[in-house]
Amino acid sequence: MTGGDVLLNQSSWGEPSTALGSDPAAEAAALIESLGPAADQLCSRGAVAQYEADVGDPARTRAGTSLAGTFGPLPRFLPVRDVVRISFNLLDAVPPNALLRRLALSPRIPTDDNLMLTLPLAPTLRDALELSIRYGNVSLPWWRRRLESVGDEIHIVYRPAGQMGRLETVSAEVTLVSTHRTVETVMGRKVAQARINFALPPVSDPATLAQQLGCAVTVGGDAHYMALPLAALEWPSPYRDDALWQDGLARCEADLLQLQDRPLTARVRAHVGSRIDRGQIVGLEDTAAVLCLSVRSLVRALAEAGTTHHRLVEEERQLRARRMLAASQLSLADIAEQLGFADQSSFGRKCREWFGDSPARVRQRLTGN
Repeated sequence: MTGGDVLLNQSSWGEPSTALGSDPAAEAAALIESLGPAADQLCSRGAVAQYEADVGDPARTRAGTSLAGTFGPLPRFLPVRDVVRISFNLLDAVPPNALLRRLALSPRIPTDDNLMLTLPLAPTLRDALELSIRYGNVSLPWWRRRLESVGDEIHIVYRPAGQMGRLETVSAEVTLVSTHRTVETVMGRKVAQARINFALPPVSDPATLAQQLGCAVTVGGDAHYMALPLAALEWPSPYRDDALWQDGLARCEADLLQLQDRPLTARVRAHVGSRIDRGQIVGLEDTAAVLCLSVRSLVRALAEAGTTHHRLVEEERQLRARRMLAASQLSLADIAEQLGFADQSSFGRKCREWFGDSPARVRQRLTGN
């Protein structure tokens, strides 16, 4: 599920429906088991953050999660198994049509902030969709997303990655309505050529959805998808901005690295990134002290996660170098200093190692200037 901005009146929600299932805890457990190792990765809090805030009962919605007994906003990223359990807890507390009504009233693209801000800046709809799919497959991994060419159409396809139970119909509707809204936001206009297909009957009436969305809605087949004319992939975005697009890509890449990290690695990356952002050199001993670990324990834990402290520092510096080079107002000397290089020559050598070219040429490639 994904997010929005319009609060619903809780008194109008009514009683939760039991037609979609009677044991949310068992259904959540089945989905978590079928996801395998992916259930332990971090993912986006998505729509559950706002829906949970609407319900206003964290003792109920966070039951069975690592956040049980906590209050306040959900963290931006949290384990997949926690988001799955919160989603099923919400369906046990609130009628599914109330959650979907909230989505219909929301004025925002219901997705993560970095992705939401980046997509409209894409050169073409293809670029926006490819980023959205790659980001979504990591940040909300209970769906497998892909682009498929079918005749003279392109299908944005969603298939469940595990046994979703009653979550599938609700999540599919949220996902496809969100995809439709994202395409219209990227293009800056209504897209009547679209067609939305549900593999299972949606919670909402298909005719009502078609009227709300201004496009055809069908039911059947083995996949949930949104269809567009094949030529739509090359539609240019009216908001295209190459420099800001590159900056947004770098921010999304940083998110993807963090989402695929183990929890300790994510903490190390966050600390390293915060130090670099302040123009400071970050060492292994410093990170170990901040995380209250011995250097030996930190080295061993990172090795078990398949990485090293040095590699994480390099990845964070590289991400920021790309983002800063896309921001033409920053001089190359300023970037070198911010990233902790002794001089501009050292930055130039590292830039060639990272990107295969000089900082000036990388900037020209990123900004088109």
